[in-house]
Amino acid sequence: MKKRIYYLSSLLLAAFLIVVILVYTASSPNKQPNGFRRSYLLTTPLTPYMAIPTHDRILDIAGFDDSTFYFSTTDPATMFSSSMKAGSRIDTFQIALRQSLKDSMGSYFFTEVNQGQFFVYAYNIPAINKTGRTGLGTSGAYATFPAGGFSQAHVLRNGKHIMLRKLDLKEKDQFFTRVTLDSDSTLTGNGLSAIRRDGGMSTDGSLNYDKTSGLFTYVYYYSNQYFTFDSAMHLISEGTTIDTFTVSRFNISTTMAGKNVYMNQGPDQMVNGFSCVYNGVMYVQAKLKADNDDDRLFHEHRVIDQYDLHTNKYLGSIYLNIPVSARINQLFVYDDKLLVHCTDSVYAIKIRY
Repeated sequence: MKKRIYYLSSLLLAAFLIVVILVYTASSPNKQPNGFRRSYLLTTPLTPYMAIPTHDRILDIAGFDDSTFYFSTTDPATMFSSSMKAGSRIDTFQIALRQSLKDSMGSYFFTEVNQGQFFVYAYNIPAINKTGRTGLGTSGAYATFPAGGFSQAHVLRNGKHIMLRKLDLKEKDQFFTRVTLDSDSTLTGNGLSAIRRDGGMSTDGSLNYDKTSGLFTYVYYYSNQYFTFDSAMHLISEGTTIDTFTVSRFNISTTMAGKNVYMNQGPDQMVNGFSCVYNGVMYVQAKLKADNDDDRLFHEHRVIDQYDLHTNKYLGSIYLNIPVSARINQLFVYDDKLLVHCTDSVYAIKIRY
């Protein structure tokens, strides 16, 4: 009996060592030259001037409105707000939501603020609720949409139209769709992103809206491509980030695809992380190390690449002095402030340089 236990233990140990060896000897884009270089706008990392601990409650940066930044929480009816000036207080308030909506969407939602209105996107239903602060008597609006959730949404600056990246169950892919809450018009864009019929997973990315220009920019996570389009879904321009990965390395598992459930087959190399756009400049979380990047600096700090969307030219990069263990969940820029939503805190950084 003891011999069998020893034999089994030896086999398990050998299997574990093989896995470890494979992991550490496997080719990694950040352990070899990637064929591009960065130009840094500053020689030292930018340090946050304030941080708001998330305490596992802050869900998203909901936006900026009337000199105030807004944050959604894990309770869809509870919002935080702050001027994000050093030493400023964090206020808490409630928005009006029907209880049935709160119960049905659970934690599957995100929130956006626009001109004093709060748009709660229940992407699993799928539904959108426009509402206001509790007790102000603001008239709201609520609409549901055809089956097939949406992964991203932005309300246009006119406060009426909303751009979604929504799953079409028939085509088994995601499309950009412009909707209104009174259902008087729906416009779906064709040809903006490649159709792979994998639920939109291989073409997943970050949809950004620039209120200053009224244009959208979509940045792929798994390749170096991005494109800009208007609210009528006319393509304006196409560009690439500075890395050299032009083809998505995403592999989709076909196990559950017949049931409209899409999963990745294994670890997939992200090229670009989260991004945002403000006043014609795009900020992208870099995932790949440049050939001239210092290995220690790159792995101990977060790197943000910047692009001019008028020319699609690379402007330069910056290091952020935030904990390396703090995973970035969202970027948001307004004026000279960069807000970085991480797992532990929302960091505010001055980017006037």
